[in-house]
Amino acid sequence: MCNLINLNKKQKIIIISYIIIILLIISYKSHVKEKQEKYILNDINYEIEEVNQEDLIAKDVNTNPSYIVVHVEGEVVRPGLYELSGDSRVYDAVEAAGGLKSTAARKSINLAKKISDEEFIYIPSEDEKDFPIQTINNNQSIDNIQGIININTADKNQLQNLPGIGPALSERIIDYREQNGLFKTIEDIQNVSGIGEKKFNDIKDKITVK
Repeated sequence: MCNLINLNKKQKIIIISYIIIILLIISYKSHVKEKQEKYILNDINYEIEEVNQEDLIAKDVNTNPSYIVVHVEGEVVRPGLYELSGDSRVYDAVEAAGGLKSTAARKSINLAKKISDEEFIYIPSEDEKDFPIQTINNNQSIDNIQGIININTADKNQLQNLPGIGPALSERIIDYREQNGLFKTIEDIQNVSGIGEKKFNDIKDKITVK
């Protein structure tokens, strides 16, 4: 302390300047470090947010496709295939098909029902007003519902509804279909091992190849 007191004015100014410079350097380094830490935290948060957004987008794409394709038949003006938005209902499919015919069983149709990709929508007529459903999933066909099995689309369980067709034969029918293509006529089912003329005669009135 005595030495500091004995210093002249110029020396005191130099020492004080050094002290101020050192304090400024310490303060600057502290500020830079704090800023770097802030940038790092921001980068981490951004990356986490970006990953979460990607997960949400992927989930939305998987669960809510932007569009679907449905098949509309029956009492509509223009039956056929239609591409609709992913949140469409039976009403939208009917409108895309030109609307209902005057012969449609309007009271039997649930126009508010949501529909999914690859769905088959059948609009019954007044003569079919007791028809049980209007929409059918992609593994079914209108023929299945009415008691006629489409051997080109029926699955293993549906094929077993045919007389004399058990698990083994239904599996052979599907294997044949996958290896050789769709059946062109109902008679072609006799090409499946285990289905001869007698068994064919038992099921011919209950099958179709539409």
